[in-house]
Amino acid sequence: MSARLYGRDIGNGSLAMVTRGFREALESADLLEGFVALDRSGGSEEDDAPPGALARDGIFTGNLSHLGMMTQGARHERHWVTVTPNSTHVPPRLLDAILRLPNPRILSASAWGTGVILRALQAMGAWMISTDGVKASARFGTSPNTQVRVEIHTVRHGVSGFTPVPTGIPFHKPTIIDKTREDFHMGRHRVVHFSTTDGERKGTLELIKAWGMFLSTVNVRCDPELVLVLDHHARAALSDRMLDQAILMPERVRLLPRGDMDPKAMSSFLSEQHLVCCPSRGEGFSLLPLQARACGVPVATTITTGCSAGHCSGAGVVVIEQEPHLRPIDDGPGALAPVVNPERIASAIKVALGSWPTLSLAARAAAPQVTKDWSWQTQLAPLVKELR
Repeated sequence: MSARLYGRDIGNGSLAMVTRGFREALESADLLEGFVALDRSGGSEEDDAPPGALARDGIFTGNLSHLGMMTQGARHERHWVTVTPNSTHVPPRLLDAILRLPNPRILSASAWGTGVILRALQAMGAWMISTDGVKASARFGTSPNTQVRVEIHTVRHGVSGFTPVPTGIPFHKPTIIDKTREDFHMGRHRVVHFSTTDGERKGTLELIKAWGMFLSTVNVRCDPELVLVLDHHARAALSDRMLDQAILMPERVRLLPRGDMDPKAMSSFLSEQHLVCCPSRGEGFSLLPLQARACGVPVATTITTGCSAGHCSGAGVVVIEQEPHLRPIDDGPGALAPVVNPERIASAIKVALGSWPTLSLAARAAAPQVTKDWSWQTQLAPLVKELR
């Protein structure tokens, strides 16, 4: 059996990372017949006619606005499309586009996401919904000639190329991690947060409020710093929200532009930080906490929505508790997501930095097992089994 993959090829953003993970697992299983790069002018990494147009399975991991590429000059028996909702909202027009594909199948990165997709399909008129926790299905229409059946498979994402930076050899030049440990004991504590969205879901504004609260509890001998790695849209949106709410930027905050770092460079950058903070309200999956854990770097994170898949829990992780109720979020009409409270973010940061030596050792000790358990080959094994 064979498959053709459609996805993003350029850069190191989440869509590109996911596409490379799928490609790695499919190649390892000797299933990949062709790859269509959605972000290259010719639609291919090599030429205008990539192989695999007649592969039995077409697998889509890119932006859903490019879904039409799956049917341009290709004839697949089955169409697999990755859908990762960040909230309770899934655009009906995108689901409708998937349902128009021959023999559609949806790939969800978490059981929570599968539930969101099923409820969205129900709202569109689906009936006879069934699920076993790993695979679900729904039907549209009552006539045998017009009936459409769609399957939803829960297939979690993975990690590749992220590794702990080695410690130094005594009496030799110290490595990054040695310097990070030295900085901590000197009171220079760094917390890093990433965002590439102009929406509310990353909890950046709540983190800003939490940082001010945290600073009020800091020992005068400490010199903590919050590093915000934001792209242009995220930075502009944060400025607008702070202006609207008359919030001033707290002290000891450093803003950095988003760098397009590959796994090796990102591993080094993460290893310079003492804590990765991910106070998200909504995530499709959230690769960053998993990448940090693979590097042996402590994480403070929420564990709801897509972060409930299990990759955000374990050694070296401090959980940011969330309110149990859902509230509106700017992710689409009627979208809801859990609430994240600044006080709880501040508390998690305080706990993480207060126990950092122990937390860091636990994170580094767990990193090899995290890398093994969450490899793309391991996580996509259920999909590979379906493709054979």
